[in-house]
Amino acid sequence: MSLFRNIMLAGFGLVSLTKEKIEEIVEEAIKRGEVASADRAKLIEEIQQKAQAGIAEIKKIVDEHTEAFLKRVRLPEEIKRIEDEISELRARIEAIEKKFSKDS
Repeated sequence: MSLFRNIMLAGFGLVSLTKEKIEEIVEEAIKRGEVASADRAKLIEEIQQKAQAGIAEIKKIVDEHTEAFLKRVRLPEEIKRIEDEISELRARIEAIEKKFSKDS
């Protein structure tokens, strides 16, 4: 895989690159003459930043789609309905308990 392709994949967050793997990729590129040895640290940092940015973008997209899905299935309304029903049942139980405690 070429250095450019690895950088692009990392940038899109399509591969998870550890620092060790990034260093390995850069070392291979240096050996092949694709990168100057002096640019090693800068390139490693750049690849890491692009990978993190790609991962952050994917997380954002997943969060947006998850939120949209939950809105579509009306989960918040269903939760509210269930909470209201529970409150109503608690009130009824309390009324029954008061009634029985007075009758005792």
